[in-house]
Amino acid sequence: MKQLITEICKYLGAGESLAVATILTRSGSAPRTAGTKMIIRANGDISGTIGGGLVEARTQEAAREIFTTRQSRTYAFDMTGAAADTMDMICGGVVEILLEYVDATDETRTVFEAWLAALQTGRDCLLITPLPAEKQAPTLKRCLLYADASCFGPTLLPQQLRQNLLTAADGSRYPMLIDVMGSLFFVEPSHAPTTLYLFGAGHVSRPTAALASMVGFRTVVLDDRAEFANRQRFPEAQEILVVPSFDDCMTPLGIDRHSFLVILSRGHLHDQNLLRQAVQTSAGYIGMIGSLGKRDKIYQNLQAEGIPKQTLDNVFSPVGIAINAETPQEIAVSIVAELIKVRATLGQGHE
Repeated sequence: MKQLITEICKYLGAGESLAVATILTRSGSAPRTAGTKMIIRANGDISGTIGGGLVEARTQEAAREIFTTRQSRTYAFDMTGAAADTMDMICGGVVEILLEYVDATDETRTVFEAWLAALQTGRDCLLITPLPAEKQAPTLKRCLLYADASCFGPTLLPQQLRQNLLTAADGSRYPMLIDVMGSLFFVEPSHAPTTLYLFGAGHVSRPTAALASMVGFRTVVLDDRAEFANRQRFPEAQEILVVPSFDDCMTPLGIDRHSFLVILSRGHLHDQNLLRQAVQTSAGYIGMIGSLGKRDKIYQNLQAEGIPKQTLDNVFSPVGIAINAETPQEIAVSIVAELIKVRATLGQGHE
């Protein structure tokens, strides 16, 4: 998402107006989720995708009219039953798309730039787009709504409406349509990205860090060996920490429900030490590498120390989805697949 918003800001900054297609709603097995965007330039070039196929092609065709009329409008594409046969679509589902004329004005550009800044810094906010009652309307006036109910943009919402929108969107990490006080709004949340902490900088951590960064995790690698935890081995990681030891290494990290912990250290004693610390945090995910035998032994030791079995049952161990992975790269795929699944289940969103 950040890359696409960066491109929008670049074009608007150069004085180029755009058509932007955004999926408002979807049902069934439509290929992309709400909030997915595609940029269409006046010369026909596109950035991003709303799923490909005939729906995307027809959206590109409709964009030509948008550039002529400078009117934003919504379209519904039914990819089920007879309609699917007509459109040569096999995925099924119904998708509603907002095709918007984004005029290269200063006020439009500044709102997108403020949204990009929020996405880059992880500042909590909502991008609010009021939707017209009719399917077609002039350029839409969006704004940013921050957690403290302050508002930025050309559309300064009334205070009560701001509070209602914040309440309706509370805790959600995915774009949604919200009907508040008789008006319809498309709300796109911006939150701090999920942080993945990799404890151990060995041969499995390297591909895990690379893959996790590719799919939108803020990745932090920790080890007590500088020869392993360094930028040369982990060029994609957002942060690399060399700790004196693994003892009490989690306390300074500020771990919360948006933190995912994966224990990949070099030995059973380190893993047990790390797991003891991890289960006392509020992390959204805790995973530990190792065989069933190793896991059971560590669990027995920690239960003897007084850690409840129910707490340990929430740990993902052996870590990763079972795909018969053998190499470090395959194990990394299984781990990151599980991280993606849990992130989606918890509704924590992604880039």
